[in-house]
Amino acid sequence: MGCPQPLTCNDPTQMRQNLDRLLDHVSTGCSECGACVRGCAFLQQYGNPAQLARRLQQGDDPRLAATLAFSCSLCGLCDALCPERLSLSALFLQLRRAVVIDQPQILRRFRGLRSYENLGTSKRFTWHALPEGCQMVFFPGCALAGNRPATVWQLYEQLRRQQPTLGLVLDCCTKPSHDLGDQQRFSQRFGQLRDLLQAGGVTTVLTACPNCYEVFRRYGNGLQCHSVYEELAQQPATLPVPPATVTPALTVTIHDPCVNRQALPVQQAVRQLLEQRGLKIEEMRNSGRTTLCCGEGGCVMATAPQLALKWRDRRAEQAQDRPLVTYCAGCMEFLRPVSNCCHVLDVLLQPTAALDGSLKPVPSLLRYKNRLSLKRRARHQILAPNAQERPMSEPATRPASAATGRQKLMRLAVLALLIGSIVALRASGLLDQFDPQQLRATITGYGLWAPLIFMLLYSLAPVFFLPGLPLTMLGGILFGPVWGVVYTLTGATAGASLAFLVARYLGRDWIATKLTGERWQKLDADVARQGWKMVAFTRLIPLFPFNLLNYAFGLTNIRFSHYVLTSAVCMAPATVAYIALSSSFTDLLRGTLTTELLVGLVLLVLLALLPLGWKKWQARRQSHP
Repeated sequence: MGCPQPLTCNDPTQMRQNLDRLLDHVSTGCSECGACVRGCAFLQQYGNPAQLARRLQQGDDPRLAATLAFSCSLCGLCDALCPERLSLSALFLQLRRAVVIDQPQILRRFRGLRSYENLGTSKRFTWHALPEGCQMVFFPGCALAGNRPATVWQLYEQLRRQQPTLGLVLDCCTKPSHDLGDQQRFSQRFGQLRDLLQAGGVTTVLTACPNCYEVFRRYGNGLQCHSVYEELAQQPATLPVPPATVTPALTVTIHDPCVNRQALPVQQAVRQLLEQRGLKIEEMRNSGRTTLCCGEGGCVMATAPQLALKWRDRRAEQAQDRPLVTYCAGCMEFLRPVSNCCHVLDVLLQPTAALDGSLKPVPSLLRYKNRLSLKRRARHQILAPNAQERPMSEPATRPASAATGRQKLMRLAVLALLIGSIVALRASGLLDQFDPQQLRATITGYGLWAPLIFMLLYSLAPVFFLPGLPLTMLGGILFGPVWGVVYTLTGATAGASLAFLVARYLGRDWIATKLTGERWQKLDADVARQGWKMVAFTRLIPLFPFNLLNYAFGLTNIRFSHYVLTSAVCMAPATVAYIALSSSFTDLLRGTLTTELLVGLVLLVLLALLPLGWKKWQARRQSHP
């Protein structure tokens, strides 16, 4: 007996009713045979479906629902193994939707992923190029466009030779919101995408991403969806012959993305394409319908990293050191650290580099640049009168929380206190008694103890996650613009080095569980390829929290000496800027502009403009190789 699919409505009452219906169905329909438990690390830890359903129905522990909902990867392996044909993944997806309604704050754990989706659906990153008479579009998705923009463009041009009116749509299907259970946001954003395509006359979507394939297939509402691999397998002449061919005797194995476990035509098409290149395929124990999740599914890495890493390790073990070919760019990125994993399009277009492991995923920050470059290319080279960016999406409405209101009031209170303190100091005359030169003379009277204590405190701050900016400002006030820079930079470098060593040699396992999520995984992969350059980039352009970044680098394979030297050099500009400002702070309160203040302001402006300049330089480098 099949389990009913979850409703896709946005009404909270109906969602909860649907969850109750699914729980009742599973608690009474599960025979507790253990078939699904034997194959799933999540169920092995928490119990069989019937036990979980009964515990959720009892409702004794309010935290249980959130724990179970976001520890399941939604991979659907239990659905494939269940002799009763229960759709347990539908239950856990509906459980997530109910948890998000009752506990919306839980989505804060996934800020990085949600920001990634926000960019993917923004006007800056989207482009819908629909030529005259266009009824079919190529929808490559976010990950492939970021990792392999040249491949996306080459594939589009080849497909367009067979279908001259083929369009190209650079956008995000919003699968992250779907899997997080944020049904309101998913319905609004994917619904907008679907409506835009249909309004442009589109009837068929060709996808390269398995997640996009499933979203369009399930929620397209009239849009036909096909995988680009099916198209290529049906028309092998469409695919260009690579300059170098692989040895026919080479054996590979295939990782089917779990989201496509029921997509038999897609699985067959990928195998057909590889065999046409002369490759021998050996299937893993779990493939096709019973494939395993790579570990990234369901965003579990952010909430239960130990479960996610178990899936990844099991997949690498089954690969048995054979080249692992997949047709999901996300799976490729996640499996790459533990296996020689490559994308099927890389194998088809660059077989030698793909299969010997030299063709690697692109560093995370460069993927955004690649997507912008691909958009620029599409704008200039596709003649499409109906081309447009996605209109600004209205944010999904949620009731304002009391916590948000309190935060705003707190910020206003702090600002008012700061302004009031400055006014009071000037009115009372106490500010005139505060002479920085006299204070520094007093500090000098303590000899070496004052700077040593200051540097010791600064070196301990990163280890205990204490903010460094207040200490930096204090250094400028106490020691002046010259020695303040020396002491602050020395203390900051020592603190960053100490946190690095703690992460590498003392608390590696514990810290690894704290540094989870997509952006930390990408940082690890980027450092493996870029080394000290990634340290320099993140120090100059602070896209990551400073204290966490110190620990994160300790978990990578970068050399300690490279890390220390690069950190010291690249932290210097910001240190000089803040010290220059703070050393002239009291003069500013008196209404006096000093040279140090101007130097600090100029440096801060230059540092703020650095990310923009870097993006422009990268774009110019890409357009003029």
